Amino acid sequence: MLFVLITPGNVFFLKNLNKCNKTENIMGSNKLEYDSSLGGHVSLPTHVQTFRYAANVVNEMRQLIDEVRNPVSRKLVFQTLPKHMRRRAMSHHPKRLPRKYRAAHRSQMSKAGKPQQTKRPSRKFRRRPGNLLRDYLRRQRKNIWLETHIWHAKRFHMVERWGYKLPQSSCDKTYRACYRASAEHCLLQDMSFYACIELKGKLADLRIGFARLSSTCCGFSIAAKTYLTGRREGSIDLFRDGKYPEYALGRISFMWQPISNNETKDEEEIPRTLWLWVHPSAYPAVVEELIKVFEVTPLNSIKVPIETDETKHSTRELPEDNKSSKPIKPKELRRLQFMTKTLAFEHIKRYGNVKTGVKMNELKDTMNRFRLTGHLAQSVLLHTFKPKNLKDGTASTWLHTLFEQNPDFKSIHENQLEFWQNCSDVGSSAELLSNMILALNIEDPRLNRPKKRTKAQHKQPLSDSSSDFLFNMPDNLAQSILWDTKIRDGLCKSMITPSEYSKLRAKHAVVPGVRCQFEEDMQAVPVILIQRPGSQRPQYKRLGYGCGWDVIIPAGYGMPIWLSLIMWGAKPGGLREFESIAREMGTEEYLPDTIAGRVLANTRHHELRAKYFRKPPNRRQNYRKLAIISPFRAPFSELVRDWSSSVSAQGNALTQTFHILRDRALLQQLLLHIQGKCKTFPTEIPENSLIQLHFRMKSRGNLEDYSLICLPTRGDFKRNLKQIKKSNHEPVFSEPLLPDLAERERKQLRQTHKKLLKRLRARRVREKRKLQETSTTRVYIRAANTATLVAAQLERMCKLWLPEDFATLYTVRKQCQREVFGYATTAHFSYTEATVCAVGYVTPAGLQQLLTLCRQCNVRQPMCLMRSPKSRHYRFACFKLHLDV
Repeated sequence: MLFVLITPGNVFFLKNLNKCNKTENIMGSNKLEYDSSLGGHVSLPTHVQTFRYAANVVNEMRQLIDEVRNPVSRKLVFQTLPKHMRRRAMSHHPKRLPRKYRAAHRSQMSKAGKPQQTKRPSRKFRRRPGNLLRDYLRRQRKNIWLETHIWHAKRFHMVERWGYKLPQSSCDKTYRACYRASAEHCLLQDMSFYACIELKGKLADLRIGFARLSSTCCGFSIAAKTYLTGRREGSIDLFRDGKYPEYALGRISFMWQPISNNETKDEEEIPRTLWLWVHPSAYPAVVEELIKVFEVTPLNSIKVPIETDETKHSTRELPEDNKSSKPIKPKELRRLQFMTKTLAFEHIKRYGNVKTGVKMNELKDTMNRFRLTGHLAQSVLLHTFKPKNLKDGTASTWLHTLFEQNPDFKSIHENQLEFWQNCSDVGSSAELLSNMILALNIEDPRLNRPKKRTKAQHKQPLSDSSSDFLFNMPDNLAQSILWDTKIRDGLCKSMITPSEYSKLRAKHAVVPGVRCQFEEDMQAVPVILIQRPGSQRPQYKRLGYGCGWDVIIPAGYGMPIWLSLIMWGAKPGGLREFESIAREMGTEEYLPDTIAGRVLANTRHHELRAKYFRKPPNRRQNYRKLAIISPFRAPFSELVRDWSSSVSAQGNALTQTFHILRDRALLQQLLLHIQGKCKTFPTEIPENSLIQLHFRMKSRGNLEDYSLICLPTRGDFKRNLKQIKKSNHEPVFSEPLLPDLAERERKQLRQTHKKLLKRLRARRVREKRKLQETSTTRVYIRAANTATLVAAQLERMCKLWLPEDFATLYTVRKQCQREVFGYATTAHFSYTEATVCAVGYVTPAGLQQLLTLCRQCNVRQPMCLMRSPKSRHYRFACFKLHLDV
């Protein structure tokens, strides 16, 4: 039996005592056991003494114990744990380690120079009302929040747009559900980011001012008789002062304050009040033009008077009588700021003109506006809004005071109540007067909220006997107290907050579900309902699609009413639904020549371009081979330049402006020519204008944004007829691949750039090694500082991948085998059409050439070729002209 003992210095071989004689004979020969390079001439003894062996064992045990107690390892403490106990957060979070290893971990982290982690406050501390409010106010410094922001932030993807934090789309997959809601049920959207501008002045002055900013060629003017009564809401297109039809600002909606019929003055001399609802992207430009046209000056400037003896005595007496001069407590100020998201009531910018008497107030963020779309919007509102019934013995509110001061308002309130009750027989809002305005004084919406989320039921269709109230509508249905600034601003301050309401309910409620006495005394909420008729041209789109209501709500009541509408079955939507509804209606929300359209097109161009170049080269679409010049934007200026007949316009695309054709008379003539009822193409259409068309694919094929609209040839029409007879769904024509002349240059440039970076890296490594020879401390490699070099390389590569050079003549028009005469800005699958549809813009000259070709080829329905920027296939699409641009 052989024993082997390994000690730090020696190696002993022990053999069994029974074989001692053999061992002595072997060792007696003094044979070398080791090579001379390892140990030299070494001879092993024949036996080992016990005490020496025990001493060596004790020595070895001491060393092993010291190694265990004081381990010397290059690994960190958290790296020595078993794999099943390791966590990614252990490197920076000591509490993730077992308790016995935390001290060693902290010492290692401190030696490494890592800063010590400060203890984060607990969630309970952070969720306290005061701290939560302070955090909310801090996060609102950059972007304004709507009143429904916190509700949306938990359920929607939020984006930063136009200075606001707005919901983009639901976190759930609700695209089809939102379409079904907008078509058959009820879709709810918060559009409180639209800014309101209030104008006050004589009707003659307002009429003259807006005549400079708009044109009657686009429809009714802002002072049309159908709008002056205040019974309807209208919309107009605004332009720069005297620049029509170019330099469009955007489309705005407006409403006049109703006036009593007892006025005996001249209609033009009656002071009127007007509200304008403007998109936030065009809001600064619209305000600038209004200030310029009406020549108003700011009235918010603070004047510091010179103190005299008389003013000192007067200022001492003022605070005693004036109660409004009392300072607001900080807690109350913070509560008001959180409730309205900004101190909008105190920071209203006011303008005025002393000569004409025109006044302008910016009522931005002082009111909420919700949009309900769908045929069930009527039912949802009927369940949510219960008109206020005044009973004797109730507490005095602003409504009681108003009735006492103005007895006529009580009859107005009763007429509104009766009309709203009659509307319960209406199945859809599309059956009511288009764009009608209805004012209501409703109960607090928290009183009529169901316990569970309940879907509003369908109503029976309106019978002929019960439709008389639609023809005999009172004239005072649109009169609302929301036009009064003092009452509108005081509603928010005097409302019962949700926390106070819950405490009162818990204190006074005896039977669940039964109203308490304090709920009967809660103040009424004035709201304004605006009917939207939806699509009104059945030959263009589905009749009635997009109908619904807009609700204007005072500040502070946005969240209670929003929750009530949700509980009664409304489906919430975001910004994505604004675009999808407009696309299903065959229109576009932001036209390319408006401020909002230009800003959105520029933003999308940068986002898509950055996303394209984030991909590796073998995953990028080679648009040079596909003969696509501009895949991420629609170059309308260059397209108009290429189709222009004048030589001066063809020279430079930067000076060539374009605008969308909005003239109703010209659009009607063009529609008759497309239908074949008029043989001559309208020659009054400007060359730099674009015509909006709605395209529908004839068969298969998918379109994307910025798809090309091309002119077909005679051979394309013949080939299409043959394919129809054979039920062949292949593309009519395929673009041949072009050679990429810059491919070799890109590869050489990439290789040169990599060699340069490697050479710079090697240089820095040599510098580090040279410093290590003389340095006593640790030496780090020098920073690369190649950001400028890499950015220049990226710019050069981008130009080689996408050379958007429009200086060459006819590059956009003749970029591929088929001439391009338009671009589709939005393209998607349409549920109303059950196929792929798009909204695009074409040039008049190209459209005239297409119609002439279709007439020569005996094509009954005019068609054009469309091609996706990622595809080589051309397919036919039919189109319709939109008259209500």
